[in-house]
Amino acid sequence: MKAMKKLTAGLLLIASLTLASCAPKYTAATAKPVSDMNCAEIKDELGKLATVRTEAQNKSGVSKENVLFVLFFWPGAVVNEMDNRDVIAKVDARTEELNKAQSAKSCPAN
Repeated sequence: MKAMKKLTAGLLLIASLTLASCAPKYTAATAKPVSDMNCAEIKDELGKLATVRTEAQNKSGVSKENVLFVLFFWPGAVVNEMDNRDVIAKVDARTEELNKAQSAKSCPAN
């Protein structure tokens, strides 16, 4: 019985560590409307988006996160990959929107 408890605790620890290394979170719905942003805010937001995109790219494909998911819970690798693709698509859409606003407001490029 003790061995079963240790195994369960070990699996819970691995699952916790694996879930903590999932795709980065990005929600465009909570972002400030582009029309309300000034040039400095647009530049700052573009920098944050670049960081989120890089993080999502690093966690997709053959990454340590996906390898752990395949070893311990293979559907997790599929979900993680889909989450990363979704984050990248949302970030790209927001970046395009910000670039258009930056141009329309005659802000200096990055």
